Amino acid sequence: MFDFKKNGLCYIKGGRYPHCHALFIDDHLRVLIDPACDDRVLKRLASEKPIDVIINSHCHEDHFLNNYLFPEAELWVHEKEAPMFRSIETLLDSWLDDDEKTGPKGDETLQFLINDVHFKEREPDRLLLDRELISFGDTQMQVLHTPGHSPGHLSFFFPNEKVLYTADLDLVEAGPYYGDKASDIDEMIHSLERLLEIKAETYLSAHGKYGIYAGDPKYILRYIDVIYQRENRLLDALTQKPSTLEEIADFGIIHGKKKISGAWDLSLSEKKMMAKHLVRLIRKGAVQQEGDRYIAC
Repeated sequence: MFDFKKNGLCYIKGGRYPHCHALFIDDHLRVLIDPACDDRVLKRLASEKPIDVIINSHCHEDHFLNNYLFPEAELWVHEKEAPMFRSIETLLDSWLDDDEKTGPKGDETLQFLINDVHFKEREPDRLLLDRELISFGDTQMQVLHTPGHSPGHLSFFFPNEKVLYTADLDLVEAGPYYGDKASDIDEMIHSLERLLEIKAETYLSAHGKYGIYAGDPKYILRYIDVIYQRENRLLDALTQKPSTLEEIADFGIIHGKKKISGAWDLSLSEKKMMAKHLVRLIRKGAVQQEGDRYIAC
């Protein structure tokens, strides 16, 4: 049932989107972190003994997918994610631009949240704080606020097991995702650099083919380096030819020339992440905008 186990800390691989890898803490308190893996496994765990607490690393559908299976469990999240759990309208606002929300995209996303990922509005029972140490019995967990992917994104360190759960700072070779409205590249870099300071023997992430890594900082450094590689390729391209955002997205710097992957519109993801790189490069004085074109300085 478990793909990794150390003391009461258990890791359950979850498969591709809209699933993710989950953590189960089997202790005096029984806890599920990001319960978006196979619901048959989760139902089996709940049938053995009730789940006391659900923790979501952040408010994305591939992390709260199966929250609805545990209505009696407490919900713990970071304060910056709490408004999205309280209100589906606030969640839509955090994902969609105004023109998207009022158009077909808004209706489609709303139905997706209600029908496909079973989103239920609810008031979180506890707001998790950065650096707080929580005891579930023999298992202790340190909360780490690691924004960048989302404003209230959390990672978790288990000092007795020397395990670091990085959630959606997922260490995949393709590199990080920061295409949401509230994603921030600088915050993500800072969060990843912070994780480098954690002395762990094992890294567990929420996504990816592997998900389980030796606690070697090289995996975090490689992940950070992808951000800088993307930026350098963008600068090289703009040095050769001033370009619009649409033209930049067509370069395929992040996703290559592939436009669709399952449920993901990669062209949209490409455009949103390149836009964030442009904002960052303009702020650094490396790029300037003239009309609708971006030029390397």
